[in-house]
Amino acid sequence: MALFAVSFKLEDGGDYQERYNALIKSIETNADGDIWGETSSFFLVPSTRNSLGLKEDIMAGANMQDGDVVVVINLSKTKGHSTDGIKKKSLFKKLIDQR
Repeated sequence: MALFAVSFKLEDGGDYQERYNALIKSIETNADGDIWGETSSFFLVPSTRNSLGLKEDIMAGANMQDGDVVVVINLSKTKGHSTDGIKKKSLFKKLIDQR
């Protein structure tokens, strides 16, 4: 089992609260154990999946729209992350590869 950081940003819209609630429920449902989520848009999530699998499972249970961003980083390894919707991919990769 690995520990993952899950972070997100949702675009504004009339359905923001509905999308937020669905995403939180999906994060909770896809965790393999207790999660920590005391700060805004950031969770520590244990999982037996890899970064891509966890991100895809979380997104499958959420009502994401264009402009929404999800980042899943494996904290248990120096490699392993998956993203969706980030605009500065090369900067993110440059920084995350410094782990």
